[in-house]
Amino acid sequence: MDKRFVIVRVLTDCFYCGNPRLTVREEFGAFFLGIRTNFARLAGSLALVLVFVSSALTACANVYATDIKLNGSLDAAVIVPGDVLTVSYILNDTASGGVWVRIYSGTNLVQTLSSAEEEAGTNSGLNTAIWSNTPDMAQGVYTVSITAASTGYSTWTNITDDGPNFFVNFPSGIAVNQNTNSLYYGRVYVANSYPTGGDSPGDQVGILKCNADGSPADEGGFSTGGYGWGGQSDSPWKMAIGADDRVYVDDYANQGVVVSFNPILDDNSQRQVVRTDNYPQPTVYFTGLSVIGSGANAAIWMTDAELSGSVGVNGWQIGTNGVAADNDPGFVVVPLDSSFLTKSPFDIAVDTNGYIDVIQMLTTEDPAYAVMSFKTYGGMPVTMANWADGMFPQLLEAYGIASDPAGSRLAVAVVGTNGFEYDTTGGIYLYCSTNGDFMTDIDQTGGDGYYDVAWDNVGNLYALDNTRQVWRIYSPPGTNQATTVAVPVAQAYSALQPPTLINPVAEPAGLRFTLQGQSNVTYIIQSSSDLTQTNWSALKTNFSCLENRAICVPVGGDQEYYRAVTGQ
Repeated sequence: MDKRFVIVRVLTDCFYCGNPRLTVREEFGAFFLGIRTNFARLAGSLALVLVFVSSALTACANVYATDIKLNGSLDAAVIVPGDVLTVSYILNDTASGGVWVRIYSGTNLVQTLSSAEEEAGTNSGLNTAIWSNTPDMAQGVYTVSITAASTGYSTWTNITDDGPNFFVNFPSGIAVNQNTNSLYYGRVYVANSYPTGGDSPGDQVGILKCNADGSPADEGGFSTGGYGWGGQSDSPWKMAIGADDRVYVDDYANQGVVVSFNPILDDNSQRQVVRTDNYPQPTVYFTGLSVIGSGANAAIWMTDAELSGSVGVNGWQIGTNGVAADNDPGFVVVPLDSSFLTKSPFDIAVDTNGYIDVIQMLTTEDPAYAVMSFKTYGGMPVTMANWADGMFPQLLEAYGIASDPAGSRLAVAVVGTNGFEYDTTGGIYLYCSTNGDFMTDIDQTGGDGYYDVAWDNVGNLYALDNTRQVWRIYSPPGTNQATTVAVPVAQAYSALQPPTLINPVAEPAGLRFTLQGQSNVTYIIQSSSDLTQTNWSALKTNFSCLENRAICVPVGGDQEYYRAVTGQ
């Protein structure tokens, strides 16, 4: 398309220069073995009830589209009659049941591009679909959705290959973006907390940033976020992703300081969320973390693994500024209690039904619970579990826990009885979230030691196999499908109008213009010292859903001329 522009000349001299299974229950002070307990709060009192519930899984999708771009843009594609619209997307697995790319004008379906007609790709990884009959399209905004289907598997199946893209020397934490309205939907973050001296992302201390198929993220597949993790085998540690897409990371080596970053882990986006001045007592070891709520109601909850005098589960309000207030020791969510949470809680998951799921890292076969679930009541601290389970020796040294997006299944990652020696008792254990019924062990590699688990939005389970030094994706059994609505839109115009830069104003930060253009168009602001120069220098890229937008660019050197061009 045409690179149309209007040039503005500015004289530079006028300017100023960021647990066979064993369960334990307590009844009237006595311990009994071999039966699961379910505790309910009735009419303000605590009553013991036995619940026997069979669990049934609903169908979950295991193949879905992410990283959708329109004409290469994550913002908006601008098309005029005669242009084609190229839809690119990444599939986390082969869509053996087909793919349908649907284009809408408002609620009206305009076009369907299907794999059955060889118009859309079904391979794991990058695929494209092209809409070419645009000459007759009406001016306006078009939206795109992609439905991917699979004939599925008969059992939980590892859909990754344990190849180089999945290597992590010391995998210690994993998180997946579940925000369907985010450009980073499906993005996988994996923490490596010990270096090898090699050059691959899995060799270095920091965080791998991967697409849903395991390929490196667009902006690069690794980052430290500009934070000094130290490489002490425990930092970076557990991670969580907030409603605002920020990535929260536990610095276990520093007793549980929490740092957050923007989705690309930019060095300049770092925030100290929970600091040493927020510790509720001098000695703590905050390990697991979960981010609750959003905006002014956002909070971070953490488990204190300190062996002598743990505070249990502690929380802090983080609010709109994204950090705990200075010297705020937070509040106790689940305190240590003689009945349930008795040792050192090691990780936490909070599901969509408001249940707080906690694991204790048991190192001996003592009568204590390894996994338990609490229900919050009015924000007050809770000590009575909804259900609790031991399951020795399988759950000895449970390191990670995660609840699926539907709040129906709970996954527990277990290292094994000998800890760092990695014998054959590690694995991934699945529970029914509502009553604690054990479902299955989905480890398919023979009792490896697992450090953490996470779920994506469509029911795939992600796991860190520390024995084999890889991260994996396990797909649930059964046929399935999922639809992803693209974040970028396609803006159709009968013609593109040249942008103009008006009202230049000198400011200490540079030069401010008003750019007059068209909505949903990306523009590039360029500068030059001479109108005869053919290579203009790009200063800034701007996208807006507005026609007019304010632009501020740096000024310096011999720049005298500025222009805006359509950037697609």
